[in-house]
Amino acid sequence: MSTVLQQYQAKPTRLIAHVWYATMGLAVIDMIVACATASSNDDAGRAGSRGGAFAAIWSMFVLLAYVGSGTFILRKRKTPSAVGFLLGGGLMVSQMFFTIFCVFAGFAHDAAAVHEEEGTEDSASTADRWMAAFAFFIFLATMAFTLVLAKFRSEVIPVSMMDDATAAAAAPKAGQVPGQVPATTAV
Repeated sequence: MSTVLQQYQAKPTRLIAHVWYATMGLAVIDMIVACATASSNDDAGRAGSRGGAFAAIWSMFVLLAYVGSGTFILRKRKTPSAVGFLLGGGLMVSQMFFTIFCVFAGFAHDAAAVHEEEGTEDSASTADRWMAAFAFFIFLATMAFTLVLAKFRSEVIPVSMMDDATAAAAAPKAGQVPGQVPATTAV
């Protein structure tokens, strides 16, 4: 385990890439779960929520747009403004998925109560629980990516794109781990 952490400290771009790949993997799974949730909520009658079906599909499209633009930025357009856009987008997407987690946890509870009252099959509640679970995982993944990218953004942005003061501050000193903030001394 410590060798993995040492590899990530030596090459922070690898950490950024691995967290990004995890986010992209969850985006693929979210496509499946969002479609199943939308279908269940649309056909569930009184236990379903058409607004929940719309929210599932909308969040899927937002996540796909974020993943697509993030991949483009990390591969082709590593300017300070593009990386800043990715940081802001990551923060917004992570907050949106935390909100979706809370909403779908409530939908699952309400659908389970309706199904218990009517004595019918519980498909909407199960789909809403899955959507809530994956929304929470996506919240964690996008927040982790945003924090990692914020800490190591100087590793992503080429030095030629930075102004002189930022490049001097971002350049690691002798014996300093990349991304580590140097200790300051009081005068």
